[in-house]
Amino acid sequence: MNIRLRPWPLAPLCAAVLLVLPTGGGAQSDPTYTLKRGDTLVSVAEQFRPPEATVNQMALAIARANVPAFQVRTQQRLAPGTVLTLPGRGIVLATDAATAEKEFAKLWTAEQHYKAAVALEKSKDMFYAFATYTEAAKLGHPLAQLRLGELYDNDFSGFVRRDLQESAQWYEKARRQKVVTRNPRRGGELTK
Repeated sequence: MNIRLRPWPLAPLCAAVLLVLPTGGGAQSDPTYTLKRGDTLVSVAEQFRPPEATVNQMALAIARANVPAFQVRTQQRLAPGTVLTLPGRGIVLATDAATAEKEFAKLWTAEQHYKAAVALEKSKDMFYAFATYTEAAKLGHPLAQLRLGELYDNDFSGFVRRDLQESAQWYEKARRQKVVTRNPRRGGELTK
């Protein structure tokens, strides 16, 4: 069988190659997903995880890739319309399954403590709110750490005694996790 290929003009061939090449200096951007009503971190992780990854690996990778999305200081942390970056297979699998399970369990527990603390503070139960923020902060929850910094800095409820050293330590822990903090020494302005 003798097949003859028709010669293609060079210009259309180059244009076709340019259309399929990734933009931005060769680096391909990660896909995104816009949250819908009822979506949770776990449901999104289940939907988009690579087949060889666990839900915990994907959920942990999504949480790490979207730190600003999780800095909403409300009980409903992931609001519909929030755009999440979906990390690629390599990033998801960079954390082994056992480590991801342990880290995600810690993250989930801290999040539950934080949500409970927000609800307790809203109901004016500062005794339990403070204890619950402390539990979440010890587990590494950045917004709980920020809230403890604020409470030690200037608690208007009168429950927490002002302690600038303790406040600075909690502010610093939150800042290390890239949470926008209020710096009491600079007139309360926001810093990163």
